[in-house]
Parts: sequence; structure tokens; C-alpha cells
Amino acid sequence: MNRLPKHVTLKHLHAFIAVAQEGGFTAAGLRMHQTQSSLTGLIQQLEQALGCILFERTSRHVALTEIGKEFLPRAIHLLKEFEGAVDDVMRYGALERGQVNIAAAPSAITELLAPAVLEFSKLYPGIRINLRDDNSRRIQELVSSREADFGLTSRWLEDPGLLFEPCLTDQFGILYPSTERKLARKNGKVSWEQLTDRKQIGLVDETGILSLLRTRLDLPREITAPFYEASSTTSQAALVRCGMGVAVLPALAAGRVLGEGLSFTLLEQPIVTRTLCLITHAHYGLTPSAQALLNIARTHIKHRSYPKGCEPTSG
Repeated sequence: MNRLPKHVTLKHLHAFIAVAQEGGFTAAGLRMHQTQSSLTGLIQQLEQALGCILFERTSRHVALTEIGKEFLPRAIHLLKEFEGAVDDVMRYGALERGQVNIAAAPSAITELLAPAVLEFSKLYPGIRINLRDDNSRRIQELVSSREADFGLTSRWLEDPGLLFEPCLTDQFGILYPSTERKLARKNGKVSWEQLTDRKQIGLVDETGILSLLRTRLDLPREITAPFYEASSTTSQAALVRCGMGVAVLPALAAGRVLGEGLSFTLLEQPIVTRTLCLITHAHYGLTPSAQALLNIARTHIKHRSYPKGCEPTSG
């Protein structure tokens, strides 16, 4: 049967280790800034609680008994483990250690989160950061399962277990080969009607982009049922560049993939926007480090400059 003494404290262990290492009560008292009588009392209490004698005492000498010798390294180990555990927790609270897991849309990482993560890493170099790009469905699942501390993407589906904090509105436009100069009007915009009968290169159903477009009944069918599908905006851009068709993208996402041979123009009649949201769990709070990074991300999103068609939400 295991019997744990009820009255052994850290103070008793400190006293025991000091007397054993100093070889006497007087030197141990100086080390611990305590009187000899108070140390003697602590050792007596410890021996009584353990039910054995730890020191052999004479008028000139104090030495460990055999059980005392056996107990000393274990007592030292216990104190080091305890102090290490306390130090780890204090460092965690002081943002000196820990890890933040973030899941976000690729364009959100490139355009919004990367500068925030850089600033955070300079302020808190001891915090590890796990940054994962994914589609909207998976991002919501990762936050819901607490595999990610927070997410940043457009809403895929309503979820009462998640909190959606709007942070950016993002207007849709058309990505097309630069050789099609006649596609854009003189005012630099294209209407959705102009996309009728054109082959669309869309994104798979798990993205927030296609989910949003399918809620609009006033858009051409080609938009909500694209002829080709790609799993990422990078793949979309590659297919557009080689002349397979055109792609409808939000301005922020388009800015990430624009390059030689590609052009992007905002769509009008109607103007359609998506809303990027910071996503957190509704029933569990963030760790101190995750909260700090989320606050920095909010500030960056609000105050950075954006391409035409993107605007941070008020608040």
C-alpha cells in the first residue's frame, strides 16, 4: 500500500538538502538565511513524517544515515523537476515559450499573416509558429477540432461552435491572359455578363470562394458550374496563362498569383465581394501566445495598404 506523508513540503526538502550538502546546521542556516533552531525543527518534522532518521548527530558532526544517502539524490531531483515545471509555466505565461498553430487561405498567409508573423517572431522569439495553408472547409475543421488556434479565410459554412470576426472585404474580378486586351472596358472593369459562354476555371467545392459564388442567383451559370476545376489559385493561374479559360477570383487572391502573361480586372454589375474572417473557437479561449499573435494580425490587417478592390472592415 502506498502511503504518502501529508506534511512534507518544499521547505522541508530544501532544509534537508542544505544540511546534507553543507554538513551541518550552522552552515545550512547561513545558506538559507534561517536560524539553526528553525532548521533543526524542519528536519525533525521531516523525519517524523517519513518515519525514519535521515541524519546521525553528534556534538561535533552531522552525517547522513544510509536511508538519508539514498533519499538525497531523489530529493534533489524532485526539487529540480518542480522548479523546472514552475519555470516552464511562468515562461509560457510570459510568452517566452509555447507554440501557435494557424490555418489560413494561401492568399491570407501571403498578403496578411506573413508580416504579422514576422513582427510576432521578433517580439517573442521563443514561441514556435506552425502556419498551414488550406481550403475554407479544412480551416474551419482545424479550428473546430482545436488543431489550429485560429484561422483566417472566408466562411465556408455556418458553425455555432466557431466565432467569425470579419476583417476584410475583397471584391471579385476576372483573371485572364494579358493577350485578351479587349476584355476590359475603357473604365477598366468587366461585367459578369461578358463571361457568359466563356470557359471558367473554378476552384473545388471545399473553398469559400466557390461556396459564396453559388449563393448568387444573378451570376451566369458558367461561374457557379465551372468547366474546369483546380485545387488552388496557383493551379488556376497556370491554366489561365496557357489559354484554357478565365478564372473568377477575389482581388487579394489574384494579387498573389498575378505574373507575366496574366491580367486582372474587377467585375461589376453586380459588384460581388467576399469577407475574410478571423476564426476562433466559440467555447475555448486562446493561449496567451495565440492571443498575442491574433492581436498583431488584427493591427496589420487594419492598417496595411491594399490593392484596388480590398478594404479592411471597420471596428
